[in-house]
Amino acid sequence: METQTMLADQLHASLLDAADRHNAAQALVWLDACRRLTADAPEPAACRRLFSVANRQLAALTLLPKAAIKALQAQRVLAAEAWSPGDAGRALLLLRALAAGADPALAFDLYRGGDSLEQQAVVKALILLPKPEDWLALATDASRSHVAGVFQALACDNAYPAQQFPDLNFNQLVLKALFTGAPARRIAGLERRWSPELEHMVAAYASERRAAGRSVSDDVVFLLQGLHHENV
Repeated sequence: METQTMLADQLHASLLDAADRHNAAQALVWLDACRRLTADAPEPAACRRLFSVANRQLAALTLLPKAAIKALQAQRVLAAEAWSPGDAGRALLLLRALAAGADPALAFDLYRGGDSLEQQAVVKALILLPKPEDWLALATDASRSHVAGVFQALACDNAYPAQQFPDLNFNQLVLKALFTGAPARRIAGLERRWSPELEHMVAAYASERRAAGRSVSDDVVFLLQGLHHENV
């Protein structure tokens, strides 16, 4: 939990500094509310309300501060520069709430009750949370999502699946990326998790498409010709 507390402090400090520099009153109000809410074990309903308005309240910051990007990168966030201030604020709220004694079910509640962007923020933050194995059911649910943004938040540039998914779930994630046109070569840890079984599955998928007279994507060709670099 020490690592999570340090990261939360870094995110809060960088967002607060940016809000001060931009004279962003709504962002300052949100950050203060987050600080006060998570000083003790927070009420789930209050967390949900604050979580839901994070994007709007932090929108004046426009871009995520460089200090926040560096802090996230240090904790294995692979595309931190693509995070919005709202994503970082939501991760901050979740980290602070769990550190303050909130029930871990809060993460599931925020995911299941959120809109697409809120769900994406939870999924992006999974790699940052304590006891990463506890979030496997949530990540598995995201891997089955029919919402492209939610699925890609898990599948692309996210270290969590390669770190925590069993082979079956990871292989299904790769196949779904190919089925849906998600950029499969952005699946983190793909070289490390590549296996004869996964190769067979991808090859069978390619054969089925060719037999049906359909094209095979560049990602399929890339995977079957061999991975030449680790992308974690």
